[in-house]
Amino acid sequence: MTNRFTKCLFFMVAALVLNRCAITATPSPTEVYIPFFKNSSNECYYLDEFMPVPDGLVKGKIGALNLRYYTFKCARYKELEDIELVLAFYSQDERCWSLFEEYHKTSLSP
Repeated sequence: MTNRFTKCLFFMVAALVLNRCAITATPSPTEVYIPFFKNSSNECYYLDEFMPVPDGLVKGKIGALNLRYYTFKCARYKELEDIELVLAFYSQDERCWSLFEEYHKTSLSP
């Protein structure tokens, strides 16, 4: 009985130690300033020349339109600060991009 109890106790302690070692601290994201974009098909932006590096970038194509979705975890955009932001652009020539959607939500501070 004591041997069984000792083994059980050993495995419980080992599991706690392994779980504790798996915990890592992740640094908070640095706030990025995003310039103002008009949501208009008459506006043309050359994103490759000035757009900050996003936390995520998804590229795609639907028919003749090229799409880009830029994701920022912590951004300053328009009058909003410390927001999660997704900007969606379309282009026909992959040089001149127009904004067609923006999604944002205020990040919750811990």
